[in-house]
Amino acid sequence: MIESYIPAIQEVFRRNGFPLERFMEIPITVIGPTGISQRFQQKWEYKSKDEQWSILVNPDGVVLQTTNYDRFDGYAEKLRLAVDTVLKATDHDRLGVLRRVGIRYVNLIRPQAGEDFRAYVAPGFHGLQEEGVFQANAGRLQCQMVGATRVGARAGTLAVRVTQNDRGEELPPDLLEFAPLRTAVSRAGELLTIVDMDHALEGRFDCDVDWIVQNVNLLHTHLESVFFEHVVTPHAWEVWS
Repeated sequence: MIESYIPAIQEVFRRNGFPLERFMEIPITVIGPTGISQRFQQKWEYKSKDEQWSILVNPDGVVLQTTNYDRFDGYAEKLRLAVDTVLKATDHDRLGVLRRVGIRYVNLIRPQAGEDFRAYVAPGFHGLQEEGVFQANAGRLQCQMVGATRVGARAGTLAVRVTQNDRGEELPPDLLEFAPLRTAVSRAGELLTIVDMDHALEGRFDCDVDWIVQNVNLLHTHLESVFFEHVVTPHAWEVWS
């Protein structure tokens, strides 16, 4: 069980900038042939001192999160630390099998005064024009597209989700509870548009850290290209530059 390896993992993280630890048991609903049941999954969270970076460790995997993303190289360095530490401590670097590797980006779109969100996202994510369908400013977009990609010599899967809310939720619901520290920027009642992109490889791979970082970089490069060339508009890029 992974809990027996946690002290060694914790010590490495502590010495490399992740000194804040929290243990949780997360309830998970399971639907099976005999009905609905509930089980608990163990999760360990390690945060940087500023709490803008976190590493989540559970029996199924490792996740590196940040609300202070700058360039991929900086992220890749911490990703290598997180994955290498867990793989070596648990002997998965020699004995384990990797089932999934992926990267996820979440971007918040807040139009400038007098602008509509449609000036920032491509026409495929505009939704219906509200006039004659909804009351004024009452429509909320929930759009998703999923498809196969080519990542080097392998097939990947990319999911692109564009959602809206006026509840001040600046992240997708599944990320709110365990997100690193961030400063809220939205105003009460403001319409927020969230672009959530998840790109992954699934299969059966060796637990090699160099291979993992290399392929996360390939996933990131393709995802970034799709974001700027197919999801957001040239106007968005001009405003953010």
